[in-house]
Amino acid sequence: MAKEKTTLPPTGAGLMRFFDEDTKAIKISPRGAIALVLIFIAIEILLHVFGTQLLG
Repeated sequence: MAKEKTTLPPTGAGLMRFFDEDTKAIKISPRGAIALVLIFIAIEILLHVFGTQLLG
């Protein structure tokens, strides 16, 4: 009698990996992301310091 051949399930289980999907979104380098965050923090600090003078 022949042995039954068992197959293993796929390792991905139908889930997509991060790099499997290619989108047309804006791609920013890690340095650029940190620079944007620092710029937003600086703007926020300036608004807190000078906001009452500017807005009355």
